[in-house]
Amino acid sequence: MMSRTHKGGLAGPATPPGQCACLLVEDQTLIAQLLAATLRAMPGIGSVTLAATVAAAVAEAAERDLDLAIVDLKLPDGDGRSVIKAVAAWHPQAACIVLSSAADEFTCPTELARHVVALIDKTAPLDTLRREVEAVVIRRFGGEPTQTKADPIKALRRRELEVFERIGKGMSTREIAESLGISVHTVNSHRKAIVAKLRVVGAELVRQATLHVAIRPSDDPPAPWRR
Repeated sequence: MMSRTHKGGLAGPATPPGQCACLLVEDQTLIAQLLAATLRAMPGIGSVTLAATVAAAVAEAAERDLDLAIVDLKLPDGDGRSVIKAVAAWHPQAACIVLSSAADEFTCPTELARHVVALIDKTAPLDTLRREVEAVVIRRFGGEPTQTKADPIKALRRRELEVFERIGKGMSTREIAESLGISVHTVNSHRKAIVAKLRVVGAELVRQATLHVAIRPSDDPPAPWRR
């Protein structure tokens, strides 16, 4: 059975109902093929479409239904953020996972923060990608994870959580120290403990803190991503 495109044409075999339609954007052929094979073997993945450039990925996003896009940031003809913007425009409910060889340097534009559900460094284990994809499939279509994981944020101590939430509000280390009445050195110590417990660093730490602040009830709205 063929699926209809947004323009009324045919986009190839339809993704089975209740299965995730995935777009994988990666310009290195070997890596793309290995990742695609991994994704196709996962429960809940109904189709995997490959694209190696921004232009090809944007065209695919416009031509077919998508639930998930896995996007490399550095592509031959531009920045992967352009792909994420196109996916967000065509598929407001779709999730995006960013792949990067320099994850610490990634800054998520504010308007895309709700679409980017994970940032994965290319040096991370393959299981990291599997877990994030599984989480997207479960959120989109339901089901149970293959292995239940405790929320690591719940492992943070009270002061660590206070620092974590202030990171999510866009506060600098000095601002956090002043707001809590502690030294910069103590803030940095708490930050190291947070990194160890959550196993994320840099931009991904900020993204998770921002998301945490955004979804928890609060009278104070979270600050946007720093550019």
